[in-house]
Amino acid sequence: MKLILATIIGLILSSIIYSNASAASWVYPMDSYKERLNLKEFGIFVDDDFYIGKESLFPFNRFHGYHAGVDLEIFSGEKTTKVPVYSTSTGQIIFSGNLPGYGGVILQNLDNENHTVLYGHVKIDRVKVGQKFTAGELLTYLGDGFSQETSKERKHLHFAIYEGKNLYFKGHELSLTALNAKWENPSIFLKNRGAIAPQEEKSPSILTSPSPQNAIVKEKTSFFISLIQSLKNLLIKINFYDY
Repeated sequence: MKLILATIIGLILSSIIYSNASAASWVYPMDSYKERLNLKEFGIFVDDDFYIGKESLFPFNRFHGYHAGVDLEIFSGEKTTKVPVYSTSTGQIIFSGNLPGYGGVILQNLDNENHTVLYGHVKIDRVKVGQKFTAGELLTYLGDGFSQETSKERKHLHFAIYEGKNLYFKGHELSLTALNAKWENPSIFLKNRGAIAPQEEKSPSILTSPSPQNAIVKEKTSFFISLIQSLKNLLIKINFYDY
């Protein structure tokens, strides 16, 4: 009886460890997410005055209205390198194609959420409609700056999350009412869901080096293993566990 009770305790704690290790995660679409938010954040009003002094960044396209997503900029050493974009959560691709103002754009319906993610100014050659990507999995790369891949925009990611499962592509809304009715602030949305930084260019299923997510799981696992051992020692002391 003593051994059975102790075994049950161990199984319960083990299941807790497993649930923490296998829980669905949320991941920021690029590394250094906060550091890349330095030009156009969510809801910023873009008018003619916004472009003054930024002509080199916007030599062709000028959009107006309330920005419906966030722009994640590249660092100085990334102008000619492949810059990865990661799936922010698990979901199916419902659109992958070229559109004016975006160049390459991908829409992903999120599992267990009535929301869709928009990734704009990206390469689309490796992403097909119907594919499913998991949180933190390499999705694609940023398109080349001032090319057809970015619709002649600078090299950056337009990242947005909107309510619903339909196809919707607006990068700016003409009113705050329209903005708030459709769009989420991506930074707040992901923070509230405990998003973590991505592991560089690796799928979570083939990780070979420590990642922030693995570190969190490892820390939780170590805690519960220690807890199991403490319970075991306690049961030994009170002569309850058949050791």
